[in-house]
Amino acid sequence: MAITASDRTAVELQIRARVESELAAELARRDLTRVRVDDQPWVYELVGRVVAEEQRRAVPPIHGEESQQLLRRIFAAVTPLGPLAEHLADPDVEEIRINGTEACFIFKGGRRHEIVPPFADEAALVDLVHWYTDGTASARLDRASPTVTMTLPEGSRLHAALSPPARPMSLTIRRHPPSRFRDVASLAEAGFLPQALIPLLEAAVAGRLNILIAGGAGAGKTTFMRVLARLIAPHERVVTIEDQSELHLWRDLHDCISLEGRPPNTEGRGAITIQMLVHEALRMSPDRIIIGEVRGGEALDLLDAMNTGHPGSICTIHADSPRETLPRLVRVALRNPHAPRPEAVLAEVAHTVDLVLYAGLVRIADASGESRARRLLSLGCVQGVDDGRANLQELVAYGRDGGWHRVGSAAAMPERVRAKLSSVCDPMRLLDAFDA
Repeated sequence: MAITASDRTAVELQIRARVESELAAELARRDLTRVRVDDQPWVYELVGRVVAEEQRRAVPPIHGEESQQLLRRIFAAVTPLGPLAEHLADPDVEEIRINGTEACFIFKGGRRHEIVPPFADEAALVDLVHWYTDGTASARLDRASPTVTMTLPEGSRLHAALSPPARPMSLTIRRHPPSRFRDVASLAEAGFLPQALIPLLEAAVAGRLNILIAGGAGAGKTTFMRVLARLIAPHERVVTIEDQSELHLWRDLHDCISLEGRPPNTEGRGAITIQMLVHEALRMSPDRIIIGEVRGGEALDLLDAMNTGHPGSICTIHADSPRETLPRLVRVALRNPHAPRPEAVLAEVAHTVDLVLYAGLVRIADASGESRARRLLSLGCVQGVDDGRANLQELVAYGRDGGWHRVGSAAAMPERVRAKLSSVCDPMRLLDAFDA
């Protein structure tokens, strides 16, 4: 017997009514007035159970992709997520950009896709942000605080800006699911780096090299840092420092403390800066310090920490190219009011940073069109100062042919780097797998 579209709609309305009834009963049992952000997992399970039970009773039964679409539509209907629920449930969606009620884009598989704007008015968009910020003391969105940045429970980063100052209102959700790439091998499988480089990266972490991960926005620096940090031995104490919590390494490392900055309140007070957190971290007896991103005077404090008993630290920095990475680190370190003369900072950078890993976006064309892909574009060692600049000796580079090649020899590594690596491996053999 054929089933009509109106019959399907009636079945969906019936299932939704039962879900709403059971959801209301469960909220009452939990003494809640509405669904909170933290309630999403059990709400999703409730919806899935009811949908599974009801769809088996349908004539004919609902199966396959149609069943999954039904589940997503009903889940979207009973939470403030609305149509966004479907995209947030898709593990391949990397970013969602909502430009008010006018336009919405998702980034998936390295491509931008335009979709129907999920909300008909900005008030619903504001309500969604309030749903996320509810109960979070450090995150609010109103006329007094027209922008907000926060980390969502599953690790994504949300940024919203009211209209005005933004026109139209802007909401961006950039996803950083910690489970997407569990180890270096998974990054190699995804094409971010070559399999042949894994032994060198493992040795760099085990040998306690000071690592600087550089690149532009969206290049994969945070994901790369998280994966490298998971290589740290369980007996080591790690302190992570971030403006917005994205690494979540306290869930993976046995002895790890996560410190998070805080913006000032509406009166301009109560700010917790990265520089303040670096000072606090030094009082926690860390073996290593990991900074999500250095962009100010805290860079000088980190360099001091690396030189005073905390080797093997990792940080990220925005830079336009591998060669620009070290000069930029010098510039941000000079923002520290206690910074010595530029020549002294330059010398400290050249003496302290061991390894520079530069990530970027490359364009890849195939039968379905052109897309962007994240790649590790360069790996190099800091050799010293040459003609007033920190000298970066590139060892491995991503070529125009879409492959990685050795452009320097292990013999070009500075003696301090080879000495650190020698404690865990034979550094002269680390690049053998690459063709020159």
